[in-house]
Amino acid sequence: MSSREGEDDAVIGADLLAQLQENATVLGVFDEGQDIALDLHEELFSPTTRQRALAFLNSDRYQDAATKFRRLNGGIAGEAS
Repeated sequence: MSSREGEDDAVIGADLLAQLQENATVLGVFDEGQDIALDLHEELFSPTTRQRALAFLNSDRYQDAATKFRRLNGGIAGEAS
């Protein structure tokens, strides 16, 4: 294997790791959102649950995951066209 091929493998590996990290972040936030949705379903009028839901939707973690989700899905939609 040439030095160039080894560099290509390292770049591909780094790219895949970055994609996996982004996917893991999105899935983690999605899971948290499902927990909150279930709490809202069970305790709709609970001030604590409503406050938790609003804090989640306004959090940087949620906003970052939403941006990553759109970018990841935009790539898929763009490739299909």
